[in-house]
Amino acid sequence: MGALALTGAVPSQAAEPWGLEDLFARFARIPNSNARFTETREVGMLTAPLESSGTLTYRRPDFLEKRTLQPQPEGLRLEGDRLTLTQADGMSRILSVSAMPEIQTYVESIRATLRGDVPTIMRFYEVDLEGSLQDWRMRLTPRAEEARKTVQRIVIAGRDATIRRIEVLQADGDRSIMTIQPDPA
Repeated sequence: MGALALTGAVPSQAAEPWGLEDLFARFARIPNSNARFTETREVGMLTAPLESSGTLTYRRPDFLEKRTLQPQPEGLRLEGDRLTLTQADGMSRILSVSAMPEIQTYVESIRATLRGDVPTIMRFYEVDLEGSLQDWRMRLTPRAEEARKTVQRIVIAGRDATIRRIEVLQADGDRSIMTIQPDPA
């Protein structure tokens, strides 16, 4: 899943505490958000990166949707445990997230962050948070050996309670970088 991120930043004060719990408490106050994304995938077997763009939607507590508009329409919708993938030709496939630990680990990197769910993020990842509330970077390393066979690390960066960038480094060396901009609507 190429991830979601959203806007809806909560005003901050310079003297406020800073740490994972503080950052996630800000995310927990956001009921929904929308954003636009641009994603670049570097795949070892290809000579040029793959680029796509579209929209992202989040609704508390567990709805995520990634709608790719370019280069062709595709969709990824997560509702609870159900992941629906829709291809350009309109064909859909429904999967159970919990039945696929490598997908669940990836899904929870985004969903737990947007929900502000510290226990879940800590269950799936070793977390290293650095920076400040106005320019933070969270490095996630999967705890489960099975997940590490697919994803080496995920780095989520943002400002306040807004995710601006998600980088996924796969175990095979492939990489994706998603840049996220708040939807002006």
